[in-house]
Amino acid sequence: MADDDLPRKTRLYGAMDVFAGPPTLADDDPFAVDETSAERAPVPLARYEIEDVLGRGGMGEVLSARDAQLGRHVAIKRLRVLDPSEAVVARFLREARIQGRLEHPAVVPVHELWHEPGGRPFFVMKQLAGLTLAEVLPRLAERDPAMLERFPPQRLLRAFADICLALEFAHTRGVVHRDLKPANIVVGEFGEVYVLDWGVARVSGSEDFDRASFADIESMDGTKAADTLAGVILGTPGYLSPEQIRGDRDLDGRADVYALGCILFELLALDGLHPRGHAAALSTALVGLDARPSVRAPDRGIPPELDAICVRATALDRADRYATARQLSDAIESYLDGNRDVALRKQLAAQELAAARAALAAGDDEDARRTAMRAAARALALDPTDREPADLVGALMLQAPRETPPEVERELEQLDLVALVSSARFGMLAAIAYLAFFPLLVWIGFREPWYLIAGPGISLLIIFATIYIAPRDPYLSGYIAIGGNAAMFALFAWMVSPVVIGPGPCILMITILVAHRRLIRPWLLATLTVLATLAPWVAQLAQGDLPITTTGTDIVLHTAASHLDPLATVVGLVIYLVALAALATLLSASQHDEQREVRRTLQLQSWQLRQLVPRVVSARSAG
Repeated sequence: MADDDLPRKTRLYGAMDVFAGPPTLADDDPFAVDETSAERAPVPLARYEIEDVLGRGGMGEVLSARDAQLGRHVAIKRLRVLDPSEAVVARFLREARIQGRLEHPAVVPVHELWHEPGGRPFFVMKQLAGLTLAEVLPRLAERDPAMLERFPPQRLLRAFADICLALEFAHTRGVVHRDLKPANIVVGEFGEVYVLDWGVARVSGSEDFDRASFADIESMDGTKAADTLAGVILGTPGYLSPEQIRGDRDLDGRADVYALGCILFELLALDGLHPRGHAAALSTALVGLDARPSVRAPDRGIPPELDAICVRATALDRADRYATARQLSDAIESYLDGNRDVALRKQLAAQELAAARAALAAGDDEDARRTAMRAAARALALDPTDREPADLVGALMLQAPRETPPEVERELEQLDLVALVSSARFGMLAAIAYLAFFPLLVWIGFREPWYLIAGPGISLLIIFATIYIAPRDPYLSGYIAIGGNAAMFALFAWMVSPVVIGPGPCILMITILVAHRRLIRPWLLATLTVLATLAPWVAQLAQGDLPITTTGTDIVLHTAASHLDPLATVVGLVIYLVALAALATLLSASQHDEQREVRRTLQLQSWQLRQLVPRVVSARSAG
């Protein structure tokens, strides 16, 4: 089979490390398999049908192949150089043995290792199908719909907890990965996860492997090994622990815990904890950053529990971190156990919200709005962080229905009764003022017995109705007050003057009663006050008299008094005008206070509605 005819595989990974050093073979064709024909291949390699190159570097490459004996696809990792040095071969074999000894579901299993003196070693691994987190996270940040559906937050957190347990398994066997990053974590199609690239792992009690150098080698996700620093500092900037950067020799599993904390931050915020670039990443890792993903991504609704986990996992002092990767996994699992209830509440809230919208779509009558309001309120109670039920509750509360429900009409009637009783008290105050004026009228000169009896009698009737009838039957008391006030206006206008006395009390009565439309219609109230005002004019005209005449430049008002005392008349008029102004002021103040209380109640309700949807303050840390 010619190299050009080999099918190319995508999203199929085997674990691959990176080896520095100049290649000893030509590399003109990036997908050339480089003299790996059957006749040049070692005997064990002959059983594998090479199909494609998954990754290639200066000294190593990973091939996609088919195992002819078992009929399965595998990944083959081998050295590319024809005459590798003993040190290169030793490092290669060591990686294979470390990976092969870590028999864990999240570590790619090694099926076969071949090595003969003078030959190029290779080992055969399981070939993976899936995506690295380095491919998943950028597409989630771009809000790719397919990726959002495929990798919801809970799935990523469960995968992360499994990765932590895989690292804990390695740590208990004395192996520290030292190069954990999203590019080295694969999420499979069926929930499986894998940790790749154990090439720079440190094994306790083994020979010094720290000084291995690494060059520009393409990895399986397209990144370069140049992103992994050579020399004492091994790993990838942005995920290196402070002790790795300092070159501490006593590394333990907490170095991997730090890298896991950086990965968790990136899973939650969809942005790296440390800035891009080697120098910036290394410097910020040594001085520390705010490791709360909710601060970096305030719009993602990251809960404080996960903030606290990230902060602890990425503590500068390793003594302040989780002591083991298992503890980090347990923290995530504890959150997920509680979050499962949250997920159920969110699901129930979505159902209630759908029920509310369906009820509104069916109609806008009383039953539909009641059903919609109750369902939306339940949705809001189940998931207070969701804006949709909050907005729906607010809209239903602020937007009036087309028809007023009977229950609301009954409540309005009760409120009208309360307002009517309140107005009756003001009417009683006016009746007391009328009653107080009759002694003053007698002093002025009005001494006809019939109106001195009729006037106080009407005032006392209004007071009696307000005190004894209004609590039992406000409407009957209101009708008595309206009739009594109309009679009192007519009486005062007949006695004193329909021009001076009548209009003021009429205006006060209209101001009080015009708001009580259940008691009397405005047109009927206007008609009654007009009749009470005109009645004295008609009566005096019927007798051939006019209540008012003019003499040149003077207007003469005619009263029913037999003799007017000049001083008492002036004093009486002044007292009348002052009393009228005082009553008007009290009435206006009372109505203003009632209106302000209504506005205050509405503003409080509006404020409370706004609290249903808390404002999100966006703030992004520079990191």
